[in-house]
Amino acid sequence: SLFLQASEKTSASDFTPLVTSKINMQFISQLFTVVFRTFVNTFIQFKKPIIAAVNGPAIGLGASILPLCDVIWANEKAWFQTPYTIFGQTPDACSSVTFPLIMGVASANEMLLSGRKLTAQEACAKGLVSQVLWPGTFTQEVMARIKELVSCNSVVLRESKALVRNINRAALEQANERECEALKRVWGSPQGMDSILKYLQKKIDEF
Repeated sequence: SLFLQASEKTSASDFTPLVTSKINMQFISQLFTVVFRTFVNTFIQFKKPIIAAVNGPAIGLGASILPLCDVIWANEKAWFQTPYTIFGQTPDACSSVTFPLIMGVASANEMLLSGRKLTAQEACAKGLVSQVLWPGTFTQEVMARIKELVSCNSVVLRESKALVRNINRAALEQANERECEALKRVWGSPQGMDSILKYLQKKIDEF
């Protein structure tokens, strides 16, 4: 994991010289797009089951990546939000496709366009989460279930996942490509960067 510590109060304007020049915006948007595309495709193409255990807030990518996982367990105190329009970003991790498929267009738009926050129980009811577990025994129960899963025949697990996932694999890869191109356009525009800086400033002020 990456840990960042600030020794003094920071302003979003401190980052402005790094991102406001046309060359920097184009370079950063292209770099981020390549990294994002590769990261998401790794989830799409991964052959073994992916287990997600959500023990707290899942915001942005932390929520949008979940439909690319195979089993998602959530602590009852967890919550889920994709406030992309608030911080000037378009949907990612194939959520423009997976969210409508899982929860319907109306609910998907509430999350992706207006940034509605879902509780763990709401996320489970909408199909974003497999099951909600009790907070007091969350870690122990997750570990017990993982041990049970890994004791299964690995070939059977891979083949079973392939049967479920491969039918949609090409569509997900295409969705990832479309989303990354949209992100590149947003990240590379003055308006998009301005929205990101304003969001960063708000969060820095709150901190």
